[in-house]
Amino acid sequence: CIRLAMVAQQRRRRALTPVGRSWLRGLYEPEMKMPEPIVTVVFYFDKLPDKLTWVGEFEQHLWPLYRFGSVVVDDAFVPVDGPMDCSYHFVDQEVENEAGVDHFVQSAMAIPLQRDRPLWRVFFLQAKNGRSAVIFRMHHCITDGIGALFAILPMLKCNEGDVLSKIRLPASFKGKEASARVSASNEHAAATKLQRTPSRSWLSSMCASVVMFFRGVFSVLAMKDDSELKFGAPKKDRKPFLRYSGRHVFARMPPVPAEAIKAVRTAHGCTFNDAVMAALAGAFRKYGITDLKDPALAEGRSVECKAFMLIGLPRPVNPKDASVSLANNIVTPPFRLPVDESQPRNRLRAIVAACNDLKSKSYILGIKLTTKLITSMVPVSVMRKIASEAISKCTCNVSNMPLLDMPVTIAGEEIKEVQVVFVNNIPQITLISYGDHLCWNMICDPDFIPDPAAFGKYFVEELGNLASVTDSSVARG
Repeated sequence: CIRLAMVAQQRRRRALTPVGRSWLRGLYEPEMKMPEPIVTVVFYFDKLPDKLTWVGEFEQHLWPLYRFGSVVVDDAFVPVDGPMDCSYHFVDQEVENEAGVDHFVQSAMAIPLQRDRPLWRVFFLQAKNGRSAVIFRMHHCITDGIGALFAILPMLKCNEGDVLSKIRLPASFKGKEASARVSASNEHAAATKLQRTPSRSWLSSMCASVVMFFRGVFSVLAMKDDSELKFGAPKKDRKPFLRYSGRHVFARMPPVPAEAIKAVRTAHGCTFNDAVMAALAGAFRKYGITDLKDPALAEGRSVECKAFMLIGLPRPVNPKDASVSLANNIVTPPFRLPVDESQPRNRLRAIVAACNDLKSKSYILGIKLTTKLITSMVPVSVMRKIASEAISKCTCNVSNMPLLDMPVTIAGEEIKEVQVVFVNNIPQITLISYGDHLCWNMICDPDFIPDPAAFGKYFVEELGNLASVTDSSVARG
């Protein structure tokens, strides 16, 4: 009987993926003192949803998913015997007002989760005045942000039918049927284009793909140090790696109307993401010159300034089984921020060129395979050294995730705002498109960015500057 029980237990175990294992063990050198990689999602409500309804939805939709219903033992998910422990996973707390919600996020964002429990918790923050919030904290070894979105998808409701079809994600993220429709459309467009333009030889196409592939590889392995700019740590503190200071603050920015970003798209023919990244580059530049009196930027020197830019990759999608989408299928290519360009139009032009690289499948494949090699084949000590040195060379980390153009409800109440919080040793900027606004925040060390609110103001100003000048040639590069 004991042997049969052991065999049954082994069959129930599911090993973590190499990336998930790296998140759990730690991607970085222990001396960096990095906080555990916990993804914190904050849903703001005018009225707090009914807790019993929320718990029932979680118990129905998330608890059966093995990553949410398991503890991690010896690098494997092991299902919990028995029902979901609601007293642990769901916690009530009263706060004074909406600022109290943000204070709670600040105090909790770097606190680890208990390893002897499934690696997630939910906090219900009832505000005496103003908006209340539900805070969902989850270890990154369970899944990435897009996987978490698919996990809670059955809980989301909107007035216009199927929520999945309304999410602004590429069709390849939404299952085979959506991908097939777009693929057929693309094939028709490609055939039309071939009729109008001379074909490029297969040899030149293959050579271009090979070049882009190795550019992706070396963008990770041969990354240069960023210049010593005042909104980042000095180079002496980044060698051999930048330690997490523990001083980081959560700065929740006022939501930006989506119309301000769409105006840039209209003026320049660029994408939503192009406009956002150009505005971030402009905000860094103005903050450095105006608030920090940075001589390198004020004197017009050529500088190196990069962000790690999180890009979610397609994964299997099954509306009846969200577990197939729960994976850490992301890459974080280094992305140059042209803070040394004095004109908004030229910054946007440089951003468009950099974003075009990210649209190359060969370029992304080079980054993806290099990342897989580092996380699954090289010794842990080597992996940590590479990852620690890489993140210490960049100025910031940027995550930009699209959701819906329309509001949605969860557990019967409309979500008014969404924030995703993640803590790094460098500034972490996370942007979520929801409804008719861009919701965003910055986690930063006040020793280097003492006034993140000013940075947020410059971000909005840069969008206005870009929208005020029409130049469709920017998008053409």
